[in-house]
Amino acid sequence: MLMSTFDASGQRRRTDHLPWASIISLLAAAGLFMGSALLQLIASLQRWVVFSGSRQLGDISAEDHLFDYYFPFDPWVPVGTAAQLFGIGALIQALGVLVMAVGVATLPNVSERHRGIAAIMVSVEIALAVLVAAWFGLHGAHALASGTSGTPSSLQHLFLLGFVSTDALIALAVLWRNKLWAASVACVFLIGLSLAGYLLATYVIAPLFAGSSHDTAPWTETVVAASTAAAGIAMLFASGRLVAGRLHNR
Repeated sequence: MLMSTFDASGQRRRTDHLPWASIISLLAAAGLFMGSALLQLIASLQRWVVFSGSRQLGDISAEDHLFDYYFPFDPWVPVGTAAQLFGIGALIQALGVLVMAVGVATLPNVSERHRGIAAIMVSVEIALAVLVAAWFGLHGAHALASGTSGTPSSLQHLFLLGFVSTDALIALAVLWRNKLWAASVACVFLIGLSLAGYLLATYVIAPLFAGSSHDTAPWTETVVAASTAAAGIAMLFASGRLVAGRLHNR
């Protein structure tokens, strides 16, 4: 994966340093994803531990859609600062996607003959990453604004655009599967924050641990947070592989 050319000393220095740009970017992405996961986890604890524990007999269950902060829409009742924490986490995750894309884009180009095609593919990958980041950013801004004001923002009407981020992440996972396998895996885990990932969490994954619900399954947002953390771990693995490859090729 990591190669140095010997055509000229300048070219050798350039390709020798490129892996470090990727390593630093991937490590930064890992940190951003883990930070996002932590905020999402704290938000989920507010709903499923603090708020749920305060419910009295006859009160509306914490599982009611009324308290969903993943993407607030009318009617909605805020739960502590869960929406704000989740919103900030989603914004951080959006930045992490862009940094991850930079890390993959700055991988050394091992084929000089196909540099033009590689440049086109990188442009496509960056465009897809920007699309994903734009949705996560919009998602986070909506949750943060809604939590701050106590009422769903006007962005609630863009709810169904969440499926676009799912398609873009799947496309990135396919494009990166041979370029950097761990980045491809990270994209799969990042689907957890998309609309499709949230539905999968609440109707399939969370019920496996906490049982099904007529509304939102307990710990749904915790599953989403775990998927973000898993993406961060994948980024750590990716940077580790690059370091190992660099040392091996010395």
